Amino acid sequence: MRTLLVTLSMLGLTSAAALGEGEFSTKVLIITGDHGHKWKETTPILKDILTKAGHKVDVTETPRLDLTSSKLAAYDALLLNYKDTGAGAKANPDSVWSDANRTAFAGAVKAGAGLVVFHHASSAFTDGSEWSQEFEQITAGGWRKQGHHGPMKEFTVTAQQDHPITRGISSFKHGRDELYQNSLITDGSEVLVTAFDGQEFDEPMVWVNHYGKGRVVQNALGHDPIAMQGEGFQKLMVNCVEWAGEKGFRMIFDGKTLAGWEGNLRYWSVQNGAIVGARPSYQAMPWHDFLCTVEEFDDFELRLEAKVIGQRNSGVVVRTNQVKYSYPIKGYEIDMGVFRWGWIYEEGGKRQLLNRAVQEELQPKITSVLRQGDFNDLVVRCEGSRIRAWMNGVPFEFVETDAEALKILRKGTIGLQLHEGKAQLVSFRNIRVKELP
Repeated sequence: MRTLLVTLSMLGLTSAAALGEGEFSTKVLIITGDHGHKWKETTPILKDILTKAGHKVDVTETPRLDLTSSKLAAYDALLLNYKDTGAGAKANPDSVWSDANRTAFAGAVKAGAGLVVFHHASSAFTDGSEWSQEFEQITAGGWRKQGHHGPMKEFTVTAQQDHPITRGISSFKHGRDELYQNSLITDGSEVLVTAFDGQEFDEPMVWVNHYGKGRVVQNALGHDPIAMQGEGFQKLMVNCVEWAGEKGFRMIFDGKTLAGWEGNLRYWSVQNGAIVGARPSYQAMPWHDFLCTVEEFDDFELRLEAKVIGQRNSGVVVRTNQVKYSYPIKGYEIDMGVFRWGWIYEEGGKRQLLNRAVQEELQPKITSVLRQGDFNDLVVRCEGSRIRAWMNGVPFEFVETDAEALKILRKGTIGLQLHEGKAQLVSFRNIRVKELP
């Protein structure tokens, strides 16, 4: 199916396969075994789509045996391709959810497992019981009993919000599917993707919410194998799972304010959901400026998107150990911009470039995947003396061996740099962190 206004290889949110050869794989459990739709045909397609994107996917057709707290704890995301039916229960008794299964499922999502509700799975458990009401809240609504659709047809899917799930997607032609209408959207949900019903309404196709600590995504697309063939559908499904599956991560920037950050507000602000550092050419800076978290971190993984415009480099500094942010601060800086993409630099120290030996080989790799003038994906993982980073999936690292540095730079804040000198504009968004044991 031809896609419109979406270039999949250029999307801001890259697949796990692109990020680091298994380093960022999401562990997914597809829950199925009963459904009014063709689950035996759609489940292998879902598994294939996610596996090709670099994720680790298991399937259970026996929820009664596998929906236990201990088993569900092993997964980052649950993908629901299931509806309880009388015929299915008779054909496959182990597909029937016990009370213990229901409790384990709800508990897993509440504790932080992501949940992606696929197409008609939102019509499961509609008997009016207490469990059906809880399930409705867990899954953020959907078809339930009031949903309906017209004849199968092709239609255009349009992103309505700038969100990690939709980033880089404007619209695409979606092939022969059921266009769901009158879906239940629970309180607190954010609609990301819609489709025009051809008469009056833009109907929600993808929306998100939370249940406890778990991220929840409803994706109403994908009635059958034909509807699942388009590149737009497949990329959207991968993005849904990747966003939902960031188990254990929390946002340290709310997208609206600088709450939890400290710095010189002469240079730093929030614009269009990003932290922006700006210095015009006429405004002198005595030294670099840093916006830092109030909170300190020990071992952690940081994920964000960064854009650097100007003729000076910027960077993200980790394990900074000063409270007042007058230059120099001390820490490990992951440099970005002006031929410094991929540098690990000792900010405020004498050693400066710490991974100098690999730069000749590293720079061409990073340059080949950079999105110049746009947001790029950065991951930084600090564990003990080892600092690893990935720029758009290209890995590099530094292992600290200096005894004094190991004492001083073992724990600290996270800082964003605005460089002195020529005019510069830097932006950081979707900043989230996971503390490591």
